[in-house]
Amino acid sequence: MTIEQLLPQVVAWRRQLHMHPEIAYEEVQTSQLVASVLEQAGVEVTRYPNSTAVVGTLVGGRPGRTIALRADMDALPVQEETRLEFCSQVPGKMHACGHDMHVSILLGVASLLAAQRERVPGTVKFIFQPAEEGGYSGARPLVEAGVMEGVEKIFALHVQPELPTGQISFTPGYCTSNSDGAIVTVIGKGGHGAHPEGAIDAIVIAAEIVGALQTITSRNLAAQQAGVVTVGTFHAGTVRNIIAERAELQLSLRSLTKETRELLKKRIEQIVQGITAAYGATYEYEYIYGYPGVFNHEAAIADLMAAAAPVIGQENIIVNPLASMVGEDFAYYAEKAPGVLFWLGARVPEGQPAYPLHNPKVQFNEDAIRIGMEIMCNVVLNG
Repeated sequence: MTIEQLLPQVVAWRRQLHMHPEIAYEEVQTSQLVASVLEQAGVEVTRYPNSTAVVGTLVGGRPGRTIALRADMDALPVQEETRLEFCSQVPGKMHACGHDMHVSILLGVASLLAAQRERVPGTVKFIFQPAEEGGYSGARPLVEAGVMEGVEKIFALHVQPELPTGQISFTPGYCTSNSDGAIVTVIGKGGHGAHPEGAIDAIVIAAEIVGALQTITSRNLAAQQAGVVTVGTFHAGTVRNIIAERAELQLSLRSLTKETRELLKKRIEQIVQGITAAYGATYEYEYIYGYPGVFNHEAAIADLMAAAAPVIGQENIIVNPLASMVGEDFAYYAEKAPGVLFWLGARVPEGQPAYPLHNPKVQFNEDAIRIGMEIMCNVVLNG
């Protein structure tokens, strides 16, 4: 079997998945398709209790290492606006992050390698995980269940609709951020809107906290330190003539080092504590540790570059020194074995607007499917 022979089927899988998106931990139909394809290809399938995860294992015909390839399966709670012929048929759900591309590419790789297993060195694990989005982490339970036992290196791609098709990009070292959250609740004293002197207005206090939090990155971090403090939600009040007793802020926090992570945690509470005390209010504070940063290991990068150069040319391998401040639970795998997560260019042809990930209008160039398959097959076959 060749890529040319299989490619139409892989595109069909991608479009089927795109039409039937399933969000975190609901990937029932998706996992059924994955398991069926792997079984038909002769790949050993492992399922997990109370999980939609699917792991395929292929033992090659030559001695070699054990490596893992990962694809995430979940969609997003987004209403699609692409008007594609194969657009989402599920209201309010869409593969706006391209995970349908990831799944189909890895299914294609598994099928191709299984058809030529006598050439495959060592063992390959094909990890199809649920729930990468939203901080739910389908990777962590798999790691805890032992999916990385014996794995010497791990690789994953992520389609990037703003990177030209025919290019890949990666960042050596930490390529994504620590992705955390926090909940701040201001507790004042409710009262009548006509008599503010008898109340402690939680909205006024929380509004001051919102502004003050922005000074953390501008005044507490060095210019070389990367950090993001985003107040994503502000909930308070019921009607216009009642002074709110409580206000809740939900924060998204990004950092690249342990030191910056702990500084953000500490300074947020110091600011909240000081402002609430000044107004005679109290507060509740919860810091939520999320995904750690993904570390791209130099040994895995070397394998990726050797696999990609014959496919797209050395000039189309882009080394980006700047990490992305997104979160990615691939980090849990890369803590167990050297790994690399790279961007696969999937920009639509010139003349069409290129929307970013998570946008309801985002589209992915299906020409990237072949490129991703060739690179991942080379990673395995190079031994």
